[in-house]
Amino acid sequence: MHDVLAAFRALDDGKHRAEFYRMWRAGYSAAFTHPKSLETMGQRASAQTEIVRQWLLSGTTRGRTVVELVKSAGERFEEFERALLTLGEESGRFDDALRLLGDFYMKKHQLMLRVKNKMTYPLFTGLAACFIAPLKLVFIGHTTAYMVLAFGTAGLLAVSAGGIVAGVAAAYGRKPPMARARMARALATAVEAGLTLPRAIRLAADASANPEIRAFVLPQSEKQLSARSISASLEGCPHLTPEFVGFLDTAEKTGNFAPLSRLAELYEDGFR
Repeated sequence: MHDVLAAFRALDDGKHRAEFYRMWRAGYSAAFTHPKSLETMGQRASAQTEIVRQWLLSGTTRGRTVVELVKSAGERFEEFERALLTLGEESGRFDDALRLLGDFYMKKHQLMLRVKNKMTYPLFTGLAACFIAPLKLVFIGHTTAYMVLAFGTAGLLAVSAGGIVAGVAAAYGRKPPMARARMARALATAVEAGLTLPRAIRLAADASANPEIRAFVLPQSEKQLSARSISASLEGCPHLTPEFVGFLDTAEKTGNFAPLSRLAELYEDGFR
């Protein structure tokens, strides 16, 4: 049962990450130093987010910059976080970077809530079935066999459920509409943050978490990505539908990428 609860808690990491960046932004807006902001917000409920907070607090207290810390943090940060925090500090737009990260992770959390809703009913139904299905054994007098079978099956389900939840969450997140949603939101966020075209495209492909999309972008050189429009660089990319390309083309022509975020919401709501 602990594995199940841990797996479900892991789905909340986006919420904790969003709260972390929003609290950091509140401190930054109040003219707090980074160490003061990170110390004032206190310990985070998410173990992974708390590791990040402690890493940043310890480093900035010793006088290291955020750029130095995120570049040397290994897997503590996602590549998207690393790029936006670096850009924010180097460009003097750190407040914007924290806002964008807070928004990005809150949307990610909302996506995981959908996964939770889809998983809760099947898991509890499966647990009930462990006790209901073998009831015939009780009726024919094999109570001990029933207890062994029912509790043994329930225990096996509890042990394996953590992996099942994680696997279903990953599979749900890899569905093409969800990959398109993450990519659209990441592109809008990256362009709004002022990242270069190559960086924005590569980060958006990484954010999609879809191996086919990432494999399509990876071989393209920095020169190719810089010389072409985003829509040209992504022409023929797997899972990118005509409406996605249409929204992207309009965004580039108008300079307004906000509609991509709205398209992401449609994909998350079930639009195919």
